[in-house]
Amino acid sequence: MIDVIARINRINRIKTIAPCRRAARASGFTLIEVMVALAILAFITSIMWGSFSQTAANKRVIEAAQDRSHTVRVAMLRMAREIEMAFIDDEVPPQAERRTLFTATSRADIDELTFSSFAHQRLRAGLNEGDTALINYFGERDPDDRRTLNLMRRETRRLQLEDPKVIPGETYILCPGVTHLKFSFYDYKKKEWQGDWDTQSPSGNQFLPSHVRITLTVLDERGQEVTFSTDARIHMTDKVGYRPVVQ
Repeated sequence: MIDVIARINRINRIKTIAPCRRAARASGFTLIEVMVALAILAFITSIMWGSFSQTAANKRVIEAAQDRSHTVRVAMLRMAREIEMAFIDDEVPPQAERRTLFTATSRADIDELTFSSFAHQRLRAGLNEGDTALINYFGERDPDDRRTLNLMRRETRRLQLEDPKVIPGETYILCPGVTHLKFSFYDYKKKEWQGDWDTQSPSGNQFLPSHVRITLTVLDERGQEVTFSTDARIHMTDKVGYRPVVQ
């Protein structure tokens, strides 16, 4: 009798352990399932990484385009503001010795413009400077990369009866990577646009144009040409009775 009861208990214990082992095997993952899950995870990760890298690349392109546009806009606004404040006075020395002038020469790539203006800002105290100056825009090859053409700006510290090139002043790059800069001048007396202007020549115009059209072509971040244009309205087209104060 005791042997029968022991055998029945053994059978019941085996029946209880067997479902637990089957449940333990059912709750795990096979090697194939793990490999499939890793493959899916790697695929999703690669897609996300490609999306992130493309987004970062687009961000860099957009930022470069914005920086380039900002540089061009600043250069155009500065040229327009300074040209609008151009003037010539009614001094009577020979044409070649005039202190104030407005001369423009057409070039194949970057036109050259030199003019007297009220746009000078005195930033340092105690220096021999005035509110007027000669400003010159011209093109120059970059010393580090001769293929790059830069728009240069030179401003003297005051007006003098000397060659503008020997008057003390500062020269710097106004806009890098320029391909063309063209000036057009509106003769309000003849009602026509002109490509050149020279108040130094006896046969030239002894007044200033009423409008100056500025057309600037630069290379964008992709190396393609982009053209910007603006107009500057000169307020003092006739000669003014200005005399600098001698200190």
